[in-house]
Amino acid sequence: MIPIFGRFVRYLAPYSVQILFAVLCAIVISICEYGYFHILAETTDLLVLITTEGFDAEPIVVRYFYVEGFFDGIPEIVLVDSGDALQLVGLVITSILILVVVKGVFTFCNDYLMSRVGHRLFVRVRNEMYAKILSAPLGVLREHRTGDLMSRVTDDVRTWLNSVGTTAPTIRAIVTVPVFVCLLFVRNFELTVFAVLVLPLLAYIISRVGKRVRHASIGIQQSTADIVSQLKETITGIKIIKSFTAEVLEQQRFETVGNRQYRVAMQRVRLVAALPPSIELISAVGFGAVFGFGCWQVIQGTLSPGWFIGYIGMIGFMFKPIKTIGQFNNVLQQCLASAERIFYILDFQDEEPKKSEKTHLPDVVGDVRFCNVSFGYDQRVVLKDINIHAKPGEVVALVGASGSGKTTLLNLLPRFYEVGAGEILIDDHSISEVTARSLRHQIAIVPQDTILFDGTVGDNISYGCPDATREEVVEAAQQANAHEFIMQMPNGYDTSIGESGLKLSGGQQQRISIARAILKNPRILILDEATSALDSTSEALVQDSLAKLMKGRTSFVIAHRLSTVSHADKIVVLDHGKVVEIGPHDELLKRKGLYQSLCKMQLR
Repeated sequence: MIPIFGRFVRYLAPYSVQILFAVLCAIVISICEYGYFHILAETTDLLVLITTEGFDAEPIVVRYFYVEGFFDGIPEIVLVDSGDALQLVGLVITSILILVVVKGVFTFCNDYLMSRVGHRLFVRVRNEMYAKILSAPLGVLREHRTGDLMSRVTDDVRTWLNSVGTTAPTIRAIVTVPVFVCLLFVRNFELTVFAVLVLPLLAYIISRVGKRVRHASIGIQQSTADIVSQLKETITGIKIIKSFTAEVLEQQRFETVGNRQYRVAMQRVRLVAALPPSIELISAVGFGAVFGFGCWQVIQGTLSPGWFIGYIGMIGFMFKPIKTIGQFNNVLQQCLASAERIFYILDFQDEEPKKSEKTHLPDVVGDVRFCNVSFGYDQRVVLKDINIHAKPGEVVALVGASGSGKTTLLNLLPRFYEVGAGEILIDDHSISEVTARSLRHQIAIVPQDTILFDGTVGDNISYGCPDATREEVVEAAQQANAHEFIMQMPNGYDTSIGESGLKLSGGQQQRISIARAILKNPRILILDEATSALDSTSEALVQDSLAKLMKGRTSFVIAHRLSTVSHADKIVVLDHGKVVEIGPHDELLKRKGLYQSLCKMQLR
């Protein structure tokens, strides 16, 4: 708990000035609240004195906020008749109104400052988590469910906002208790001792319940992540669910996760609900002891009736912020439970350190070498001793059965994954020694699963080149044979394509993806079954534009269709993570090896 709490506090450090001002506001507020009770006690004693002795014997001397030995400089107010007393009452009412106004102003400042801190912290942490996810290696991200990551960035960070943004009453409570205790000790030491005897027991109960609340909160947040994950899977795979008539099964799965969250949530509800009455019961014991001892002091004449009323009021008022502190401890434990999940993401290792010693990759001609490259994950070897040489401008096709390692091999080139052994060279530069940004700047990828973003057609085509002109965007679309259908859309290049391009057909999505790669104008191309989503007519058009794009550029192509790879300069045949054949199409057919077998199956 200490490390998590310490890290949480360090995140508040940049806002320490605002928090300090909030604490100062709380001090002023607590002094104003003490002023109410002090005026009440002094005025009550004054009224008792007036009703019992009157003004016949001698004038009545009043000194508000006077405590012998502490506030000797308080001026005296002399009352000689009822008129003076009424004037004093008017002064008292005015003073109370001034205290109300002052308290209101500082309460507003206290609430505003802490809410501002909460929202700024919310934005900061959310941005840091998003940046950390962007900079994390793909190998780390693939180990986590998307819904879990989403839940941490949204729900867990929102818990931070709620806990910090609503701490203003808690700060006032934390300040009020010691301020009141100190002032009570000044007024009556013996009576205050009775009041504070219950504080250790209250602290123990609040701490004990808080730990159990934190444990339950972790379970709730995990269940929330499960719900978000299943909801995302359902929306993404709704066609499959309906086609297999699995609605009932998915509903049962969802209800199971929801019921699990309900049970943990009710456990936390029971703990949170039990704390206030427990605090109230113990507080009542302390209040009863103070009340009894206070009555005895009034009878003995060591405590005035006015201050007995004021003292009892202050004790009752002091136990209210203690209850607030207890309730906030539950919120704090929920916050720390979320903090564990937040810091887990913030502790992701960066794909590349910000202060990296790697060099910048200069402009290359595209000479690519895979030298004895091996790779594996999850204790499983995926690629072993890969040796490939792609000369500048060559088209290298990768073929093989599903799972042979084609896509994994090309994922090593832009360093989505680091090679386990061997090295990859581009123009004799080892890619492990250059920055990932400079490396990827010279590589364009058209993936098998088209990835588009919510926005306009033009935004998606210029995604890798935000400074591109509209003319350049149009030219890229024309080369990808996408211009015609784009111009038929309601707003042309300014038409929104929806989330993940759902407003487009599969072929249209793929052609925009190809146009995006064309606009980047890279030296190295990676085409991972880039024409898989196109019909025969569209494929012929795109193949023509790709042929023009690949001319003079080193291109790596993964495809199942024979027409895609037959004209490649070099075909690499993979089998179970090993290169078994390399050569042009005609030569490989003559060898009558695995490639010929694949061709007979139409490379499917």
